[in-house]
Amino acid sequence: MTIDNDGAAPAPSRHLIFLGSGASYFGIWLVNVLLTIITLGLFLPWALVRSRRYFYACTELEGARFSYHATGSSVFIGWVCIMALYIIFLVNIAHENMVLALCMIGLFVLFFPWLVTQGLRYQMLMTEINNVRFSFYASPLRAWWVMLGCPLLIMAASVVIFSLLLSGSMSAGSYTAIFVGIGIGTLVLLLGSAVMQGVYMAQWYGMLVNNLTYGTQKFAGTFSMKKCIVIALCSMLLLVPFVAVMMVIIIPAFITLMQYSYVAGGDPEQLAMMAGPLYGKIMLSYLVYFLGIMVCFSFAFVKMRNYIYGQVTLAQTIRFSSTVTIGRVLWLTVTNLLVCMITLFLAYPWAKVRFTRYVLENTHVHGELHAVPLENHSEKPAKDPANLLARGLSFFPAVF
Repeated sequence: MTIDNDGAAPAPSRHLIFLGSGASYFGIWLVNVLLTIITLGLFLPWALVRSRRYFYACTELEGARFSYHATGSSVFIGWVCIMALYIIFLVNIAHENMVLALCMIGLFVLFFPWLVTQGLRYQMLMTEINNVRFSFYASPLRAWWVMLGCPLLIMAASVVIFSLLLSGSMSAGSYTAIFVGIGIGTLVLLLGSAVMQGVYMAQWYGMLVNNLTYGTQKFAGTFSMKKCIVIALCSMLLLVPFVAVMMVIIIPAFITLMQYSYVAGGDPEQLAMMAGPLYGKIMLSYLVYFLGIMVCFSFAFVKMRNYIYGQVTLAQTIRFSSTVTIGRVLWLTVTNLLVCMITLFLAYPWAKVRFTRYVLENTHVHGELHAVPLENHSEKPAKDPANLLARGLSFFPAVF
């Protein structure tokens, strides 16, 4: 990333360093898994806190390490409340008490974004480096519009346009018109989904970054909806060739399978013997599809992360950048998944550390950090019932 400094010497750049290892994290992970199973999930808040504390403590920037001060007990109350509300909702559904169930859904739609932002605020207040803590606050109305209002409005508009195109083509009474209408309607839904994702990402990171502080210093960033929409659309279009290859493989296999079923006359053993060679093709088609999903994820992750970090500043002088690459992220994703599957996920700690180290070491900070006046804020986590409930949602993913 190039920083405009009016011909002065280039601003110093340093990257985050991760000092953890798969071996050291394995013990923490194994205890977390065992205790979570033994306690039927009740230990999960402590497990999440212990894992996050380990990764923060192993992350270093210019000789200073991050620290995380949340406790499992502080998250446990909110966690239990959320689980209790979820069980009550399921009981009402099972007993067909739709009035109360709909009321709970309505309350969820109204207050979920606010709870998420309060949970993020708690997480930021618990995060520290150089004895200075972070903080975050977003307007409840802004949070609701970004997380639910705007995405629902875009998707509703896409569905309405698709329905109008479909009804218009059906009324034409021509197969050609029907197929054309379905094709155009599908493109409208695809574009609508890309628009929804792009608008959501631009607004979400705009809300997150511009309401985030480090001590008394503010972060800032301006994010283009057009850029985010293009990234989302390109990511979705990358899946098209993989789906095409999958269909080329699987459609003939299913046609042959239907013919075998007719010849076998309903005999399952004979059908299984005849269809044996086709199972490999079916499995291959699914592997192609999952590979396409991982390619799309890697593309979206890299492009969005590099763009977002490149737009962020702190105290108007410190800038950030990300240099992760699509090929490397795809390689790490595929190999980590294969190793985890082969080892029945016993290698998960190693895989997580491996990916974390790559991402952090490709996260750069540009500027004179020592020139930024560090002054801690006096904000404290709220302890009212609503904020205690929000802590149960405090592990909602905030940043890449």
